[in-house]
Amino acid sequence: MTANLILGPRPGKKSKDSIAAQGVTDLVTLLSPREQPDSVSKIARTIGAHWHHFPIDGGHMDTLAGVDLSQLFLLYDEIVRSREDAVIYLHCSAGIHRTGFVIYALLRYRGLTPEAATAEVAKLRPVTSEQVGEDRLALAEEMFQAWQAK
Repeated sequence: MTANLILGPRPGKKSKDSIAAQGVTDLVTLLSPREQPDSVSKIARTIGAHWHHFPIDGGHMDTLAGVDLSQLFLLYDEIVRSREDAVIYLHCSAGIHRTGFVIYALLRYRGLTPEAATAEVAKLRPVTSEQVGEDRLALAEEMFQAWQAK
């Protein structure tokens, strides 16, 4: 079972209709508590989607190194188990650094090779692929390998 994935920036009043039109069933918010993620929960309710908060305090390498991939994978599995036809909109603030890091890890979790995961990120959202940074993808790969070895 896999979900359709959509990447983008933080949803707002102007983008909520286009997000709803894509059939989004779940919004996964990577914003930290200080970024007022609850406003996204209101948008989720407005469009009839489920809201999930997986807080990451910025896209800096040291912050990303503290992400618990096992918790991320549990959240993904929970969404997919509850809705086989899930359409997940994954976002942080701009949909670049945290989003790129997380989507790469999720794609690896779904069984893609590093090359295929990188190519899929580019297909899902070119700007995320272009700007996420090789260092973040390398960190995600390193962390995925460590998780897999457990």
